[in-house]
Amino acid sequence: MRRRTLIRGAVATALAPAGIITAAGAEAAPAQAADLQGIDVSNYQLGIDYGRVAAQGRSFAVAKAGGCQLAEGPYVTSSYAGHVDGARAAGLRVGHYWLSGDFLTPAEAADYFVDHLHDYHIGDVLALDVEVLDDSTRLWNDTEVSTWFNRVRERVGAYVPWFYISAGALRAGTWSRTVAAGAHLWAASWGANNGTWPGPPDLGGSYPDWAVHQYTSVGSVGGVTPVDLNLARPGAFDLTEPTDPPPGEDPLPKSTTEQDGVPGVIMWKRTQNWLRIESGYTGPIDGVPGVNTYAALQRNMRNWGYTGPIDGVMGVNSWSAVQRLAAAHGYTGPIDGVMGPNSWRGYARFINQDRWD
Repeated sequence: MRRRTLIRGAVATALAPAGIITAAGAEAAPAQAADLQGIDVSNYQLGIDYGRVAAQGRSFAVAKAGGCQLAEGPYVTSSYAGHVDGARAAGLRVGHYWLSGDFLTPAEAADYFVDHLHDYHIGDVLALDVEVLDDSTRLWNDTEVSTWFNRVRERVGAYVPWFYISAGALRAGTWSRTVAAGAHLWAASWGANNGTWPGPPDLGGSYPDWAVHQYTSVGSVGGVTPVDLNLARPGAFDLTEPTDPPPGEDPLPKSTTEQDGVPGVIMWKRTQNWLRIESGYTGPIDGVPGVNTYAALQRNMRNWGYTGPIDGVMGVNSWSAVQRLAAAHGYTGPIDGVMGPNSWRGYARFINQDRWD
């Protein structure tokens, strides 16, 4: 992937999920018997000749669909549709990738990605590129990455998921939830970066194995230089389903606040787990809310009309936004920023959903 973004905010026409071509319209491509060579492309590869790409022995192309690493919001890459159409017309396997970032939650990013897929066929790669670029400040963690993959699966069914990350960043983290989500590892490790394959990437035991290796950023193919070159093992194109969650991670119990309207430790544990998944909370799941919990809650409440500072100090405006969330889950009282039993019941109905276990 490139280390910066050339064109910001160029948005293509959205395709509704109903427009996705499913198994009834296109069968998944079978895995090959040997490793395959391919490319990934973005606005840097305008004018690439996909007929020449295929003639030069490349079997797949993964196109940048967009990302959420820009402060002005999510976008669709202006070259995306052209790359997909060109690669498919040349008989290449096609992939679509999304760049992670600070400016959508993982679930929101997955929805935006799926809503804007261009000519998706079952068997196409759907990839998440986890890097820190442009306006973003941090890598997504294991929980966030797995949330994205699982949400995409909820939207499209069984698919071919690729998890792109540098080998160094991979070794610095743990990825049990991402493994359980069924994601094939697409490891970036360039070695001397001279256009030749340097040998397999060093995973340091942080992932069971790699499926795809982006091994150089200085390739030349299809009349364009530079191009990222990739080697994919046959299983990289297998449709996957999630496995069991990592051992030892029991689901959180449901909060009784939904019945009695009294906030307690379990409700706040579930809140912290929700905020860890959706809003960048990195503190303990201990059911004791503090500044970090409240700051993450305020970040999430931007979706519900909160416009104040992210300072971890809850006031009338913060709680009014929480009441608007509660109103979407059965609360019918005033939006006055004063939380009472009915406000808490509506909020707890939201936080008791299985996805926050």
